Amino acid sequence: MYSKVPGAELINRLKKFTTFMDMTDDAWRYIFIFNPVNIYYFTGTMQDGILFIQRDEEPIYFVKRSVERAAEEIRYCKVMAYKEWQDIKNELALNTFFPAFIDKSFVTIKLLEEFNSQFEFGKIYSCDKALNMARSVKSKYELDILKEAGAVHADIMANTVPELLTEDISEHDAALLIFNEFIKKGHQGIVRFERPGMEFQTVNVAFGASSLNIYKYDIPAGVTGIYASSPFFGSSKITLKQNDLITIPSVFGINGYHSVCTYCYAFNSLIDYIRRQQEHCKNLKDLAVTLLKPGAKPSEIYKEVMDNIHPEIQGTFMGLGDNTLNHLGRGTGLAIDEFPVISKNNDKPLVENMVINLGFFSALEGYGVTGMQHTYIITAEGCISINGDADDVVVAGKYL
Repeated sequence: MYSKVPGAELINRLKKFTTFMDMTDDAWRYIFIFNPVNIYYFTGTMQDGILFIQRDEEPIYFVKRSVERAAEEIRYCKVMAYKEWQDIKNELALNTFFPAFIDKSFVTIKLLEEFNSQFEFGKIYSCDKALNMARSVKSKYELDILKEAGAVHADIMANTVPELLTEDISEHDAALLIFNEFIKKGHQGIVRFERPGMEFQTVNVAFGASSLNIYKYDIPAGVTGIYASSPFFGSSKITLKQNDLITIPSVFGINGYHSVCTYCYAFNSLIDYIRRQQEHCKNLKDLAVTLLKPGAKPSEIYKEVMDNIHPEIQGTFMGLGDNTLNHLGRGTGLAIDEFPVISKNNDKPLVENMVINLGFFSALEGYGVTGMQHTYIITAEGCISINGDADDVVVAGKYL
């Protein structure tokens, strides 16, 4: 299960990133990377440190902890120990006439102030655009990991989860059973986001209207959760009853890369109203999948979907009232909310080998949230799902 990122892969990532940097500002000279996920992308290790990239020079990874592990896992670039900012400043001796580029979307104001109080750059710019573009287009190495994660993920959700859903089990206990299956099958045990403060803990299980209890994670399917401080997994007080709609968003990760999906189930029987709602969501998903191809603009995909909403799910598609989402999905890779976003405001054309999770949901008062969510690779011919095509509500229960 434990494996290192090949050196050739890491070198190609750096070349791709610096090419995008040249397109952004061909006069760039110094880049500092602070986000551990971005650092992992370039180095293959995730320590407490700062990655320094200088034009036409070998990168340097300054590490506080653990230098030994960084040296063992890294496949290229120098690894140097440091204890304080002054150590880095002394080693680099930079010309601060040139601007510094940093991953600003991660850096806090406090960190930025500390950084520039030491280096005193006249100007500090963001390298986020180049990072987003580089990470959004996956290599064969990355795609192979994503496909592996997706295949295991789909198998668990389609074949194992229905057997775990028994009458009177609590949301919390069902989530723990599913989580245990994930871990046994190789899940990395953590879900990562690009956005600071965003959280999700592998799997949520919501019975009935519990899925209408949304929180900050921006999909229409919510969960009551364990506590107000921990709106994850599921409630120990909500138990499964006959005819309940069961909504289960989940993320399965291998070697840093995430498969994202939501499966819906019904316990022992499925009422026609929910079946129709699911069919309307499926029709919109099928439409979007035909549009998801290289050169397509996310804004146009979003508009086409919104223009074809069936009257029966007007007002319930992607949420209720002010809680309705304004996007259909996001890029997926080392985080589950990467570039691009499928929304009305994104006009940047899609590129082959981008990976995107797309969701189509209807929020039903009194019943819960039904729909589907899968992760897709954009290919030259269109797109393919890495984690199945569970378009129907899966009927589970001991009487089947």
